Amino acid sequence: MSSLLLETLQEGLEDEYVQLLNSDSSFAQDAEKYLQELLVNDDLLSTDPYTTASGDSSYHKKTLTEEIAELDMSQHEINNKLSTITNSNRDLIIDISNDLQFINHQITKEYNQNTENLVKSITGDFRIDSSTSNYFNLKTNISINNTILNNIDSVLDILELPTLCKLCILQGNYQESLEISTYIQSLMIRYPKITLFKTINEQIDYELKVMIKGLIKLLNTNLKQNHILKIFQILHKLFDNNNNNNDNNYENWDIDNESILITIFLNSRFKFIINEISSLKPLIKFNKLTYLKRYIEIYREFMFNSLSIYNIIFKNKTHNQNQQQQKQIIIINQFIQSLVKLLCQEFKHYLPDIKSKKIDDSIESEFELKSSIDGLILQLIYLCRSLTGFGLDFEPIILLELVNDDLIPESDWLRNLSKVKIKNR
Repeated sequence: MSSLLLETLQEGLEDEYVQLLNSDSSFAQDAEKYLQELLVNDDLLSTDPYTTASGDSSYHKKTLTEEIAELDMSQHEINNKLSTITNSNRDLIIDISNDLQFINHQITKEYNQNTENLVKSITGDFRIDSSTSNYFNLKTNISINNTILNNIDSVLDILELPTLCKLCILQGNYQESLEISTYIQSLMIRYPKITLFKTINEQIDYELKVMIKGLIKLLNTNLKQNHILKIFQILHKLFDNNNNNNDNNYENWDIDNESILITIFLNSRFKFIINEISSLKPLIKFNKLTYLKRYIEIYREFMFNSLSIYNIIFKNKTHNQNQQQQKQIIIINQFIQSLVKLLCQEFKHYLPDIKSKKIDDSIESEFELKSSIDGLILQLIYLCRSLTGFGLDFEPIILLELVNDDLIPESDWLRNLSKVKIKNR
């Protein structure tokens, strides 16, 4: 090993030393011996900088083997880090690879084809083939897409109109939902060829139908007059929009819509009154007389209130007064008759039990019972008279159904009727 090293180092020595090594064998042996000592010296083979110390040092100098092992370990750690980074960015690397492949495809194939087409167009030999036609179609589509992207905020606003309409309805902002419907209808008129607006309008119409159902259910509850008026203002506007979409028969549509709204109002009030009456059913077990009195009180309060609101909403709002007024009279009479017949059924069912029930046979108990029945008859008379201001009189129905010997004797009715006339004087 030392002789091989000596031969290698000889090439860099001066000529006189080379001749000395070749001529003097002892000198050559001393040189080989020196090189051999260098090869087996760990301090000289260490890669750490050489330092000297005055005393014994505990510092362990790294050997060449240790250096190689540490470099291998460092390389292994770096490889692990690279693997982790590659794995975490796998999708990005794949996307970049696909983009590079796409770019390479364009450069190697489409670029040459487009260049040839350009040369042909310059020289006058250009003919439109299927691939060129597809290219121009693609360019047109790109231009359209760019226009859409530049106005993406406005496009998204229009697409979100059905959701916005639904949100307004849920929050009770019914007026705003109607404005949204009016806006989309104006876009349909302005751009009749865009089918997207028709689709959006259908979705908004569906939300408005849900709103109408909710409002009708709300009318079946105990609402204040102002709330009922606001609901019917909204319903009127909905039907007005319907009229605008049917301009050819505007007058007929308006009359029919008015009748529908009247029917909705009276039907909801009828259901509300019936629900209020149903809440009185538990009283029947305890006191049937009190049940009938409360029954009449509910009728008197809510029938008067319903007819008052009816006159505010529907009075003098028709184009054909005579025809529409006749329809209104028929519908109102049906409303009153249905309620009065229910009242008569209750009296027929419970009044005989009240009359036959006595605490004892004393004159006082009989007088008390008669007085209570007279009070019930007076309430019934006041109920009949409370609706005369609206041009409605259902007293003949009461007389026909209830005034007989088994229920209310005619003499009792006339006696209590005279009390009402005296008070009115």
